[in-house]
Parts: sequence; structure tokens; C-alpha cells
Amino acid sequence: MPDEAILSSKNEYTIFQYNGRMLRFRAPYSLERYTQVKEWDHGYLVVMAKYSHSENEEEE
Repeated sequence: MPDEAILSSKNEYTIFQYNGRMLRFRAPYSLERYTQVKEWDHGYLVVMAKYSHSENEEEE
């Protein structure tokens, strides 16, 4: 799908893939997973994330 973007985390990295390109950057050590993409506007992502130090999700 050409209009599909993928946001994931693996080991200590966040991975964003879109349009045949991949961005990989270091994530916080306590990141467990991304739970929801709330907004994607002009390259700016707002996501909900689950961290090991908290029971609640946090907006990033």
C-alpha cells in the first residue's frame, strides 16, 4: 500500500516506515510499545505510548 505508514519499536529503537523510506532513532529505555497514532500532520506525529514505569499510556 503506497499510503500506509508503519510505526514500530524494536529493542532500543523506534522505526517509522513510509513511501519506501525508513527512519530509525533511539527510543527511551522504558518504551514498551506504541498503542495508537492520534494525529499525523505535516510530518509531526502524536502517539500514545506505553512505558514500563507507568500503568497508564502517555501522549507523545
